[in-house]
Amino acid sequence: MVTDLDKPDFKNWKDFYSEKETVLEGFVVTRNNILIQYKKDVISYISVYDLNGKILNELELPEVADVSGMSYHKESNMVYVSFNSFTAASKVFKLDPLNFGWQFLFQDNPPIDTKTIETKQVFYKSKDGTRIPIFIISKKGLKLDGNNPTLLYGYGGFNISMGPSYVGLTSSFINRGGVYAIACLRGGNEYGEKWHHDGMLLKKQNVFDDFYAAAEYLIREKYTNSPKLAVKGGSNGGLLIGAAVTQRPELFKAAICAVPLLDMVRYHKFLIARYWIPEYGDPDKREDFNNIIKYSPYQNVSIGKNLPSMLIKAGENDTRVDPLHAKKFASLLRDNPAQINPILLFIDFESGHGSGQSVDQQVNNLELEWKWLMNQLGM
Repeated sequence: MVTDLDKPDFKNWKDFYSEKETVLEGFVVTRNNILIQYKKDVISYISVYDLNGKILNELELPEVADVSGMSYHKESNMVYVSFNSFTAASKVFKLDPLNFGWQFLFQDNPPIDTKTIETKQVFYKSKDGTRIPIFIISKKGLKLDGNNPTLLYGYGGFNISMGPSYVGLTSSFINRGGVYAIACLRGGNEYGEKWHHDGMLLKKQNVFDDFYAAAEYLIREKYTNSPKLAVKGGSNGGLLIGAAVTQRPELFKAAICAVPLLDMVRYHKFLIARYWIPEYGDPDKREDFNNIIKYSPYQNVSIGKNLPSMLIKAGENDTRVDPLHAKKFASLLRDNPAQINPILLFIDFESGHGSGQSVDQQVNNLELEWKWLMNQLGM
């Protein structure tokens, strides 16, 4: 919105850029115009408007990539734009807001080979018919024989989008023949606030159904099969993984469940989790409880059911999600007579919610994770 500095009262505000089918991600005001960054089908674009709100043109980006940031430097009258892609480290360009000429400025040069890796975005339908985007990253020339080791990642919550980002940490898996898939589940911000609302509170099951539909798509399209399919998520994504292995254990071979929320009936009683009641609901209220109890992973462990192999990770100094979730879930599965597949609990005693780790710790933890995953998928 825009208003006169001499008349700053809200009653004098006027719409400059209203909500559209696309999602507003950011903007910068230059001396001459306004650049609007928006998202369509999870990919970013930039439009140029004059200072009165009239659209001038759509910018042609210097390459096929996702806009990850945009800022204006007043003194030099230059806009700085950073780009993300799956196969290249982030790049920074300068943009002249007068002639819209792009000038390459900086890119890191990591010693990772991504020349043989390719990415595609496709769409599948969820249980209720909703169209869901998914990114699939693999080596070029992948054979769709239904037997590729595959890792499916998801989050689905808190208005957080999944978008293109450098595959540095997963390139080793992909270069060994693995398929890496990122599902853009409801609960995020891929299509605006309604998309978020459709995956929270009483509609939280939509997130899980979107995830299962992604797995079924990968199997149906011959990327993989259930004995070759692993899943991964952390924090709110750890809840997703906990729900996945308890609701649809036959669909997956293995699961990495990191810093997770798993006892949703009591989640709000520990650390800062009461601040997430607007996202999940209040278990002390009947309607919310009756919804949460249906999917809460800890309460839905069946004594007679064997869940997929799991690597459950937690940080002992986590100030966000209490590590008790990971510990009690692993303990419950260990005491389940039907649990044949191995359940590993890894506690990092020197870190928190996936943060506070030295480089050496990060390397060691990632090595453990990839060794375990590749072992489970027969790589």
